[in-house]
Amino acid sequence: MASGGLSPHRHRWTKILCWTGILLFILAVSSAGWSQKTPETGALLGDRHKAAGVGCVQCHKDKPSAPVNTAVCSGCHPNVAKGETIREKLPNPHNAHMEYPACAECHHVHKPSDNQCAGCHSFNFRMR
Repeated sequence: MASGGLSPHRHRWTKILCWTGILLFILAVSSAGWSQKTPETGALLGDRHKAAGVGCVQCHKDKPSAPVNTAVCSGCHPNVAKGETIREKLPNPHNAHMEYPACAECHHVHKPSDNQCAGCHSFNFRMR
């Protein structure tokens, strides 16, 4: 071994530690790594409801872990499926050629929502 050089064993550990440090740095500076906020809207639906003063019990009633029924959603959002367009003048996916099950199939309150239309279409919906 040349003087001042690292042994192969020590060199390997130095590389591993260096890469680990780089990965930890990337995670630390990434807001997505530490936040539950969705990139499209800045907050989950649960956060939006809370900010609007809607408490958990208003939707979940006396069963906090139970899924919310579509009828409960329609109580506050009665005209969602009736309009031809939604925000930003996009076609209303609720007024479409498909039958849609419960609101919770696409709109998730405690995790990012799913754009299920994107399976066939390229509409640029920002899910809420």
